[in-house]
Amino acid sequence: MRYRVRDAEGRELTVPSLGDLAALHRQGFVGDDELVRQETAERWVRAADLLGPSARRRHDRRWLWSALLAAVTLTVALALALALRGAGQRP
Repeated sequence: MRYRVRDAEGRELTVPSLGDLAALHRQGFVGDDELVRQETAERWVRAADLLGPSARRRHDRRWLWSALLAAVTLTVALALALALRGAGQRP
C-alpha cells in the first residue's frame, strides 16, 4: 500500500510502503507533525499518530551520551594535564 506525505507547505510525497515511511520517519526526513494518509484514504493523520514518536527522541538520547562522553574525555584530559604538570615540578 502506498502512502502520501504532506508537509506544512503543502508539498506532497508518495512513499511505496509503510516500511519505507517508517524508515523515513526514523531518519527524521518525515517529521512528527507532517500529515500522512494511505493513498486510497481521504483522512490525513499526523505521522507521529500513525508511526509513534520520531527519531528526535533517539537524537536526544544520542546527545546525552555524546555530552557524557565529552565530559568524561575532558575530565581525563584535565587529570592527565594536572598529573604531568605536577610531575614536571618535582626535583
